[in-house]
Amino acid sequence: MIALLRCLPLLAALLLPGCALFEEGASLSNFRTVVVDAGHGGYDNGARGRQGLSEKMLTLDVARRLKPLLEARGYHVVMTRTTDVFIPLGGRTAISNSHSDAAFVSIHFNCSPRRAADGVETYYYDRRSAPFASNILREIATCYGSHSRGVKYARFYVLHHNQRPATLLELGFVSNPKENAKLQDPRVRQLLAERIAAGIARGHGGRAPIMGS
Repeated sequence: MIALLRCLPLLAALLLPGCALFEEGASLSNFRTVVVDAGHGGYDNGARGRQGLSEKMLTLDVARRLKPLLEARGYHVVMTRTTDVFIPLGGRTAISNSHSDAAFVSIHFNCSPRRAADGVETYYYDRRSAPFASNILREIATCYGSHSRGVKYARFYVLHHNQRPATLLELGFVSNPKENAKLQDPRVRQLLAERIAAGIARGHGGRAPIMGS
């Protein structure tokens, strides 16, 4: 979980200053590679509800489900992690920046000291990534009975240091008992993966663009 009200010490690292270089030619119209970033991992558990899987395993599960769905739409998919390991933030953006035709999607779940907090939200840093974040939010906002908290600007490390179109997704609050109970259901995570895939492809008419088009 990466949230503005986060109570974990990783927030400082996520907000480190840096130089965002949205390269010329990197755009929402021509990406064919999707870098899927399952947040946290290894010793970094992320957020944890009172019951069920921790955030690091929830993000990995959704990422694994998302990969074949995107491939079926014609995208090349690169995973920042496929197992329960910790990947430094710089390593995650380096993977994205190494692909000239990539877009970056970081998957997270939220938490708050206020147990009633709920909803899904997406983030961007460079304004050119805002439509990408918005497309995904439109698809996921109510897909499992949750609601939209909006598309928001943030200087998160994985966005601020990304040279590609990039968004960070908060797919619900594990600190909310009712929302967490839904998120622990594999069927809900499959639905989230399906709607994320639809949101990613929304700007391309549902499938990866053809080379040279």
